[in-house]
Amino acid sequence: MVSSCARHSVLLFGLSFALASGCNRPEGAPPGASPQHPEAQGTPASRTPQKPDAPHVSAQEAERARNDLAPDQRALLVVNGAARWVDAKAIESVGYTLVDLRDDWTPAIFAEEHTPDGVPLPNRYRRVLIGLSNDQLDEDGEPLAPGQKNYLELYGAFPSFSVLRERFVKDAQHPCDDPESATALEAVETVSYVAPDDIRKDELKIARFTKELETARKAAKLATIQELAQAKPEFAARLALVEKRPKEKLALAAVEKRLECEGILTPESKHKRGIYDEPMRLAVRSFQQKHMIYEQNYLRKKTMDALVRPLVDNDYDAVVRGLRERVVSAAGVIEDGTGGTAKNPGLNLVEEYTQATVQQLGLTDAAAALKFFEQHPAEDFKTLRVAIKLPPRPAYYSEHMDLSIVVDRGDVWYDLPIDSQGRFNPFGRKRFPSLTLYTTHEGKKIALARWRTTIGSWRAEQAPDGYEYFRYKGSDVGPRVIRQIVSGPVWIAPTSTPTRSLVKGKIVNGKWQKIVNYDELGPGYLSAYGLVAGYFVVPGPPGKPDWDNGVRAHGSSDYLSIYSPAGYSHGCHRLPNHIAIRMYSFIIGHRNKQIAGDQPLNFQRQFLQGERVYEIRIPSRGFAYYLDPPVPVNVLEGEIRGNAKKPILGYVQKPGEEYPPGPLPAVAGGPDAKAGN
Repeated sequence: MVSSCARHSVLLFGLSFALASGCNRPEGAPPGASPQHPEAQGTPASRTPQKPDAPHVSAQEAERARNDLAPDQRALLVVNGAARWVDAKAIESVGYTLVDLRDDWTPAIFAEEHTPDGVPLPNRYRRVLIGLSNDQLDEDGEPLAPGQKNYLELYGAFPSFSVLRERFVKDAQHPCDDPESATALEAVETVSYVAPDDIRKDELKIARFTKELETARKAAKLATIQELAQAKPEFAARLALVEKRPKEKLALAAVEKRLECEGILTPESKHKRGIYDEPMRLAVRSFQQKHMIYEQNYLRKKTMDALVRPLVDNDYDAVVRGLRERVVSAAGVIEDGTGGTAKNPGLNLVEEYTQATVQQLGLTDAAAALKFFEQHPAEDFKTLRVAIKLPPRPAYYSEHMDLSIVVDRGDVWYDLPIDSQGRFNPFGRKRFPSLTLYTTHEGKKIALARWRTTIGSWRAEQAPDGYEYFRYKGSDVGPRVIRQIVSGPVWIAPTSTPTRSLVKGKIVNGKWQKIVNYDELGPGYLSAYGLVAGYFVVPGPPGKPDWDNGVRAHGSSDYLSIYSPAGYSHGCHRLPNHIAIRMYSFIIGHRNKQIAGDQPLNFQRQFLQGERVYEIRIPSRGFAYYLDPPVPVNVLEGEIRGNAKKPILGYVQKPGEEYPPGPLPAVAGGPDAKAGN
């Protein structure tokens, strides 16, 4: 479906709306038109102010200990294992990179910007992102309940270093060591999911298989059922299941114990022991979010491997992940090893620079990280920056790089994926969509990074007659540009969006209520456009607006739609939130730009869901950057497979649904109208 980030929701009937921003076309713009350039809108174009001149000092002088400096003027330098405070400006002037470990750090796309004369340009969502990272605010921008934690790395909101410090110190004191549980977890690779309603049926099946195996063993006059399976392979599958279930029960009990010790599964969860119920699924999801595990919310291999590991080892990995994002931001690099080929691997500056930072700070393992956090109280992370000597950037790096993007749609199916039983069953693909960021240097095109992405396909859509149909939501092909990038975007849901998706339940003042689903609208890590979006448009003639068909390359929390063989979007090209943040932070850091700032919208809309009227209120489209010139984009057609060689236009009835008599309704806005997420 859709993805969004930390929502600032307008809780219906009087609760305050905390921060919304967006990236759809402004109210009153003609269909298909993108927002005009900031000059045309009257928005003051501005550029990031230049850093003040650095002091002219020698490397020896810059590396000298300066304990006399205020915390906000200094940086931590580690030389041969010995740490000292140095002058931050001076150390940066002699080639060191300042890596920001402060609790109010954000990636560059959410950094504080100013007009040329120093007037701040506030980003509405920055406050919420910082609150999420520090376990202070929830997804709606409201104070987090006491004792609750935001495990949101999977969604692009990495924990602050004071949060990581608290986690590390606590887990070192209460390590949850349990050799018996570890043995039970290591005995299985996965734990099969058995739905709560099917547990009795599964027990009866295991009992039946056990009886069948024993009967066959006796008939074959063999000593054990294991010998039976070797002599008669047709019994092997039943034996494997009979032997696996007891081990899985022990493993599930060990999972429960571990999640309880880790504080993720609590008595308030109302979990029933021995059953993989909804509370257990939510606890596993939180565990996966905490440890950035890309798997479905079940006990699969990666999740089981993490459950076996000591707490501080998992915590150490989180420290390295958090450090990586800050190093990438400070160094302004993007190459993560994905840009090359099997024969010619691409550079991996992300990992090279991260490991250089790890080594220089001495954070080489969990014990070293614990020592670091013991030496630095939580108060330090209000101001802590570290000075790192990084290898030189490649020659193609400059303030304004010749960047471009190519989206390969991979295998494309236009056929309606309905099987003979009337079930929705997407076709298989061998080649998946990808998004590649290039730079051109001295006439040579260099692939900096290549990531898996999504294209559109068949989706459910509410037609003007109020019924839901299938409709093909394709991705445009051909040359485009990204002129506008929006951080903290919102998605203006078209009237074709099923209203059921625009409402969610939440406990408000101790009571469960239905409210407007700003998770999907944004701004927020769960929103349709994620934490940041770039608009794909066809440039308009001079003096005319760009043509915008609603397709974006944007962040998404719906990582399964990106990595699943059956995952699709509504036409946009999704990236995991942290990858989208990296890419767009890199682009605005290496491209001439105009900082348009917050884009007021004041959008309002009422809709009826059930017997209740809800009101959507969105005050801002988000924080906008305009690239000058825009970044060229080319979307390749891919390989068209199946019988249909062109998209099927219009609505298609869902099998088994009842519809009113008469012709199918026309698509609102014409056959090319898009929702675009």
